[in-house]
Amino acid sequence: MIKIEGLHFSYGDKRVLKEINLYLTRGDFIGIIGPNGSGKSTFLKTLSGYLPADKGVIYLDNYLLNKVSNEDLARIMAVVPQDTNVDYNFKVYDLIMMGRRPYQNRWGMVSEQDREIVSEVMEMTDTQGFSQENINKLSGGERQRVIIARALAQEPDILLLDEPTASLDINYQGEIFDLLAKLNRYRGITIILVSHDLNLSGQYCDRLILLKDGQVYKTGIPTEVLRSETIAEVYQSDVIIEENPFTGKPYLIMVPGGSKKKQWGKRSTITENTPKIHLICGGGSGRKMFSLLHNKGFQLSCGVLNIGDSDWETARRLNLKIAESPPFNPISKQSLEYNRQLMTEADIILLAETPFGHGNLDNLKLLLDLSDKTIILKGGRKFQERDFTGGEATLLWQELKRRPGCYLKNKTADILQLIEDLIKI
Repeated sequence: MIKIEGLHFSYGDKRVLKEINLYLTRGDFIGIIGPNGSGKSTFLKTLSGYLPADKGVIYLDNYLLNKVSNEDLARIMAVVPQDTNVDYNFKVYDLIMMGRRPYQNRWGMVSEQDREIVSEVMEMTDTQGFSQENINKLSGGERQRVIIARALAQEPDILLLDEPTASLDINYQGEIFDLLAKLNRYRGITIILVSHDLNLSGQYCDRLILLKDGQVYKTGIPTEVLRSETIAEVYQSDVIIEENPFTGKPYLIMVPGGSKKKQWGKRSTITENTPKIHLICGGGSGRKMFSLLHNKGFQLSCGVLNIGDSDWETARRLNLKIAESPPFNPISKQSLEYNRQLMTEADIILLAETPFGHGNLDNLKLLLDLSDKTIILKGGRKFQERDFTGGEATLLWQELKRRPGCYLKNKTADILQLIEDLIKI
């Protein structure tokens, strides 16, 4: 469908696109993603023929793109620009009819077929209700649907869109992507769009093209491209990748403070001297502390956690050191020894508000063995309410509280402040 070989483009002396080689097949729903300045919009403009390449070629159905006439190209490919503002205040119907220009004679005579096509695309885009309104009276989402309708009036095989949901609220974003998905699925239109929204792109697109510094960094189906290590490398930001339960597609969750760029209030680089904190948690009791402490730039470890536990999942996605053990089994000697090693290496050990049973009781016992460590206990509800050992865990808890170097704090804010104070000592 579209074959790109050795594509280069520059604005003056600034090289924007470098050695792009791609093959885009007919009927795909393709998302072009990447950070600001990666060349996404420029790439789309070269695909549309608006910007001529400095070097390399683009084939459109085995024809050189730069050899296809403007009229023929307009019948094959339509473009929805990022800026949907219209200088003249046209009526919606007239603006959509402009999409029929490639099929009209030099005088722009409107045929019955033109009217039928415009009526059809207005129904597809749900724009009939304001067909006689002036374009500049419409909301952003309504105006975007009109511009898409104008593009569809060209009866294109390929639809190019540059940030079609930019500055739209969540309702209109879903509406636009649902429309594009239907056009792709039921009309067979090839959709190629630029988007900053990785989640929308991941849910709707069949294939993603990830650009970095003007080059293709990675391309493939969403599960191949949207990986935490890839996002960290390209976007300089930590994310957790979940699976959308409705679509099975990857869904990104930003880690607060996960930007790898230097930020005020965060340790910019983790080194051997960065304070280490070990968490004893489980059952989701550590999730909030993981986020808060990761945000502050500490080195984190945890354990012993059952494989599959919600805290284990969070720690794994944050690439933390984890002492782990299979579920429904006593903690193994090997796991306990690794947990002891992580605790010994830590500057502070934090015991979250986690329940205790016979399966994780050894974590408490191990704490008592480390008499020289600074320990913070998260209080809150009565410990007896989360003791499922017949009182054995409560006895260990009481003994821990009496130990020198052990602090009991009920509020998360107090724990964070105590950690900062202890680190300064």
